[in-house]
Amino acid sequence: MQKLHEKSAVSLAAGFAFFLILPFVIMQIVNRRNFQEEFPVMLFFVLWLNLFALTTILLPILWAKRRGTRRSTQLTSPTSSLMASVALMLPIVVVSYLGFIRWESLEQLFNGPDRTQFYLPGQLIMLGLFAFPIAAGVIASRSIANTLRSGGGIFAHPIHLIIVVVISFLFTSGVITLIIDQWPCFMGVPNCD
Repeated sequence: MQKLHEKSAVSLAAGFAFFLILPFVIMQIVNRRNFQEEFPVMLFFVLWLNLFALTTILLPILWAKRRGTRRSTQLTSPTSSLMASVALMLPIVVVSYLGFIRWESLEQLFNGPDRTQFYLPGQLIMLGLFAFPIAAGVIASRSIANTLRSGGGIFAHPIHLIIVVVISFLFTSGVITLIIDQWPCFMGVPNCD
């Protein structure tokens, strides 16, 4: 039953994210001036991924809050889920720091030897790093959801809540930034990039 619930949550999150970006895809298609140019698939994938991550993190909390208390819910150890969330965030902190100090090897790792060419290993590494905060947010949100289902309050584990709020804020700001940055392209302005 729990596995079925998790699968439906993931498919609901994927569908919800798709339907949220669909108007922007339609705007991009309708307002294109030059059909010879390449369609920005990566832009829409990143938009979808941000919305999918946000929905995947927040959906268990919303469902638990809405469905109310059930006696049979197992409590997850808050300490172990907190340690797992923090451990998943450490690689992002380290990579961010290395990017901040402009470590040359990090630049080559993501962009390859030639920055002008598409570098698949670097893109896969970035996608893997993108999965760490999603996993940390899901672990923290599941702990909050389990507490809500067992009759506890949303503020029972404040550090988990902080992790969920911070990660959700970052994904939300990523979506808003991408939409604001690409709005002229969605509206059909020539040479918008």
